[in-house]
Amino acid sequence: MSSIAQHQAAEADYEARSQQWRQNVVNSWASAREEQSQLLQRELQEQEALAQKQHLSLVEEAEAKASVENSAASAGVAGLSVANLVADVGRKAATNRMTNKRNWEMTAEQLAQEKEATVTRAENRINSVSRPTSPSGMGLAAGIGSALVGGARSFNSSFSMT
Repeated sequence: MSSIAQHQAAEADYEARSQQWRQNVVNSWASAREEQSQLLQRELQEQEALAQKQHLSLVEEAEAKASVENSAASAGVAGLSVANLVADVGRKAATNRMTNKRNWEMTAEQLAQEKEATVTRAENRINSVSRPTSPSGMGLAAGIGSALVGGARSFNSSFSMT
């Protein structure tokens, strides 16, 4: 009887630990999804910031070119020197836009790596809790068998004495 009670207690403990382990898995993946959601939100914000910077750069470029052309026209200057000044404004603006884009690409790459890291962190959280193993039925059978053998011995010894 004690073997059966021990096995039932082991089964109950196994079920409780299994539920804790399953909850840890659920919590770990929920945490990873939340982290990825935050990273996605940041990525969208960075993308919007890039679009705003690129638009502002285009507006500033157009204003600078117009200012150069108006100043040249007011001074009665025309020709290759004005064209070179306008082209220089365009080159500087294009370089600025290219730098903004490269910075955004590096930030996007960093965020992608952070998203991948959330999966690793979730797996580490899951693996940090050992998965419970079911109690063996062999232990129960051995306990019952042992009890039967012991009972048979005491039964036999009681007959031997008479």
